[in-house]
Amino acid sequence: MAYLKPNTKTVDGILKQYNWSIIYTLFGCKHRITLKGVRCKKEATRFLHKVKEIEKQSKHFPTMEDWQVKVYTVCARQDLIPNYQEAIPTISEGFEELIATKKLHKEITKQQTINAYLAAQSLLISVIGDLPISQISAIHKIQIEKELHNRSYKDNTINIYSRNVMQFLRWCQEVGYLSSLPFTIKQIKVEARTQSWIKPEEFEQIIGHMDKVSRSYAVVSYYTGLRKCELNTDPDDEHFNGLYHSLSSKDGLWCLKVHGKGGKVAEVILPDDIKEEYDMMVKPAHRLHPTTISKKFKKACIKAGLSQYRFHDLRHSFCSNQSLLHQDAYLLALKMRHSSLNTTQRYLNDEHLGWLKQVENEQFTA
Repeated sequence: MAYLKPNTKTVDGILKQYNWSIIYTLFGCKHRITLKGVRCKKEATRFLHKVKEIEKQSKHFPTMEDWQVKVYTVCARQDLIPNYQEAIPTISEGFEELIATKKLHKEITKQQTINAYLAAQSLLISVIGDLPISQISAIHKIQIEKELHNRSYKDNTINIYSRNVMQFLRWCQEVGYLSSLPFTIKQIKVEARTQSWIKPEEFEQIIGHMDKVSRSYAVVSYYTGLRKCELNTDPDDEHFNGLYHSLSSKDGLWCLKVHGKGGKVAEVILPDDIKEEYDMMVKPAHRLHPTTISKKFKKACIKAGLSQYRFHDLRHSFCSNQSLLHQDAYLLALKMRHSSLNTTQRYLNDEHLGWLKQVENEQFTA
């Protein structure tokens, strides 16, 4: 039966223990394996229990698997497995396998998700090189975190990168490329945004600082609730993540057939009074890259002294403005193309909108 044996050495004439070994028997032969970095007997005992279980299983099922390799694995000594490093993929190969696996099981359906994984891959390789996955260690944690902060990313962006790095490491552990997680990067606590409603008068201030083309994109989004990428009319333009719309006439109204997130297709009314702005937006000569759309809008917000807003807040504002016109939650969710009323409710969490609704209710009941 397996047992623990302390590893000792003499320093300045004094006998000192520095880690533990496990003595075990497989098929009548004794073996010894050193537990790297394990100095605590309690921790070493946990490994001992696993080895004892392998000893038992090897007696009952001698040909079921390579029990020696099993011992190396449970003791986090995969480096002792012959040709182990050759079998472990590099970071870039691991990400390729991760993405291919998730696509096969339809866990990934968007190019945006793939791009997020590739960004995490690029970060890891730029910091620690394209190492075999098994060589990722705790020492790399501070290097990765330092690089993220040196890039002057916002906290939300840092969280996205670190979350995808951790997802990759957990997947590596799941498939056996890592015996345990080498480190954990914690998410930065980010305060929830309490201002996303751009009131009509604020919107007029913002678009007053925009050129006629970028203004048309903002106006259409503000009065239809279309997401930035849904403003696209070319289904083959990969920059818009596969989202687009087409225009037709239906029941005497302008109808936008929107191919939106998650492959959902829905119809949205285009108000007559912004048709001119829409025509401006869809001219071939006026096509803008989605990043350009966001940057031009943000620049106008800063000039208007309203730097807290972002382009996606135009969609939030459409929802908020509609909620002031009627109290039908189902109709509001329908206009927003939400599959859940809970999602619509999250769009109505602006503190200023909440106060205005209280004031209106007070005036109505007075």
